[in-house]
Amino acid sequence: MHTMTHPSPPSLPSAKFGIVDLFAGPGGLDIAATIMKDEGVESIGVEWDDATRATRAAAGLLTTDVKDVAELGPCDPSVVEATVLTGGPPCQSFSVAGSRKGHQALDDVLRLATRLADHEDEASFDAAWKEVKSETDAMSDDRTGFVLQPLRWIMEAKLKRGRPYEVVVLEQVQTVMPVWQHFVKILRRTGYAAEAHMLHTEDFGVPQTRRRAVLIAQFDPENVHRKVRFPEATHQRYRKGAERLPPTHDHEDGALFRTSHGGDDVEPWVSMGDALQATRTSEFVMVSNYGSGGDPKNRGRRESGEPAPTITGKVRRNRLYHLRKDASGEIVIRSEDELDRLSAQEAGLLQSFPAAYPWRSTDVAQQIGNAIPPRLSLHILSMALLREPPQEKWYRLLKEWRPQEEPTLSSAPPVAVRRPTPPQTSAPVSSSASVRPRTGASAKSSAK
Repeated sequence: MHTMTHPSPPSLPSAKFGIVDLFAGPGGLDIAATIMKDEGVESIGVEWDDATRATRAAAGLLTTDVKDVAELGPCDPSVVEATVLTGGPPCQSFSVAGSRKGHQALDDVLRLATRLADHEDEASFDAAWKEVKSETDAMSDDRTGFVLQPLRWIMEAKLKRGRPYEVVVLEQVQTVMPVWQHFVKILRRTGYAAEAHMLHTEDFGVPQTRRRAVLIAQFDPENVHRKVRFPEATHQRYRKGAERLPPTHDHEDGALFRTSHGGDDVEPWVSMGDALQATRTSEFVMVSNYGSGGDPKNRGRRESGEPAPTITGKVRRNRLYHLRKDASGEIVIRSEDELDRLSAQEAGLLQSFPAAYPWRSTDVAQQIGNAIPPRLSLHILSMALLREPPQEKWYRLLKEWRPQEEPTLSSAPPVAVRRPTPPQTSAPVSSSASVRPRTGASAKSSAK
């Protein structure tokens, strides 16, 4: 008699650096881990959104069956082998200069995080977590609970699994920095050398300006106040009106995103034109959907020789025009010069995803806008895990990456095909993805 066998759920294999990536998104960090495989790096992601999970599956990335970060923990068989915890929990803007609501949210997170610190045994931590969870569940904004989830995982790995994470990497928008700085203090008391810094994506060869608050912690109970090495800039910082540096290398092989080896010897920033040279052959100007300085009429403009502005889930609203200037050198915008909007593939390239990344579903712009740029992930992971800069070949491997299984001719094409369509407004593939859990997972669409 033939018995049916059910496939076992995905789980992280044992590895030198086994990563569990919370709120993993479409794989900005996991694809970097794939590139670093020869260094003993493996990763598995936890992701709530069904459309985003479809992109991850098409890219061949490991993703847990359980979608909700709050329903999993370090002892779960799918992630128990992990030695590294990473994550970008969705969080509201904890703006110091902002509203009373922003102040209150920040105060709540700092107060609740402190309640999770300094527990010596499992029972004491469980009691504290139960109180914290009951308070965050009652809050109107679920994201206060999300940002505390990595702290729960860190504490449970130490107290319940009996094996703390060797490395922790957390990243988010710049307004989360006060939370990361508070976490640094808690992690030092928990046995970690930890620091948090602001990183600019264009400093690392991403063709886009974007600031990320990054926390790196390494378990080192005897040396918690030592310096934690962070990535050092390889490319020029973008400033409005600044001249682009000449290249420091003559790249005979035409490789994009090369990095200089010499100390302060940085490469020029990588421009939109560099990243999109396969699809945009003439110079162009991007007119942002956002107003500059709070004025909706004063929309930001970037030329193709500059990095893109921050890519968000509304990237399809940016307009592109042939670059035309008047006699005084001012940009002239004419409706007849308008070009096709950015395709999903192009928006992904501006986030430093490979051209062949298999974006899936109808909410791709949101997936791309929410992702951490893979090239930035390479720099962060290399310094956090290996304590050295990325290997030169990894940039080429990232650029040339393709999914292992090419789709057959009969299968539906990925949405990365360029079409002059209006902005995407349709709902995500799965109606279930719109009902978010109260206690964990990825509400990133409203978070960043």
